[in-house]
Amino acid sequence: MNLFLLTQPDAFYIPKLLDRFMQEKPASADIVGAAVLKGEIAFDNVPDYLRLMGVRGTVLNGLEFVRHKALDVLDRAVGLDDVYSVRGALQAHDIPEHTPENVNDPDFLGFLREREVDLVVSIACPQIVREDLLNCPPEGVINIHGALLPKYRGKLPSFWVLANGEEKTGVTVHYMNEDLDDGPIIVQKEVPIHPEDTLHSLVLRSKVQYGASVLAEAVRQIAAGTVETKGNPEGEATYFSFPNQEAIHRFRERGRRIR
Repeated sequence: MNLFLLTQPDAFYIPKLLDRFMQEKPASADIVGAAVLKGEIAFDNVPDYLRLMGVRGTVLNGLEFVRHKALDVLDRAVGLDDVYSVRGALQAHDIPEHTPENVNDPDFLGFLREREVDLVVSIACPQIVREDLLNCPPEGVINIHGALLPKYRGKLPSFWVLANGEEKTGVTVHYMNEDLDDGPIIVQKEVPIHPEDTLHSLVLRSKVQYGASVLAEAVRQIAAGTVETKGNPEGEATYFSFPNQEAIHRFRERGRRIR
């Protein structure tokens, strides 16, 4: 079964998820390429993250990003024991990288058909996936989301579960449709929230430790034809966008930190 990934640049989480997924996916699943699309790492998003993390947190996060960039260069020069960018993770596993402007463009859909892609996998895809792309691969398009759908649809679910004082969260792999974080659920796994968790530690545990395994299991079931989906009912859904000032205050009042 041929897989194609839709993702975006990242230094902290997606590279580790990709690396672990490659180790755990079924041998019958061959990743024939990945589209790396412009996403959250953009100058226009700096004010939002400055508000979320504060000046100190933004500076520390920026320094950590620079450190990852330097380690990424070193990794591709001499080889290290970890991956520090999406490009580095793709190169480590010989996955061709592509940069289409629009994944819904007819030319890109033709590109997928030429490569006989059976299943498209969204890992933080920053573009809306439209009907023509959803119907293009024979096995559909699946997405991994860092919460127990149908709850906590939308942006930064790990932030919101901490701000709201939840005791558990989770990771969900589901078939995609044109609605946000909608579509039948394939695999879902609960993730405990620890008293000492930061946003960073929770995302690492849910997206990487649990997420890669859940994604691999979903692909395994699709390849074997054994998927038994469960509902993702709109009536039970909750939606969240980028945190406002009140939510950030609540997050801090609960003693939570970004890192």
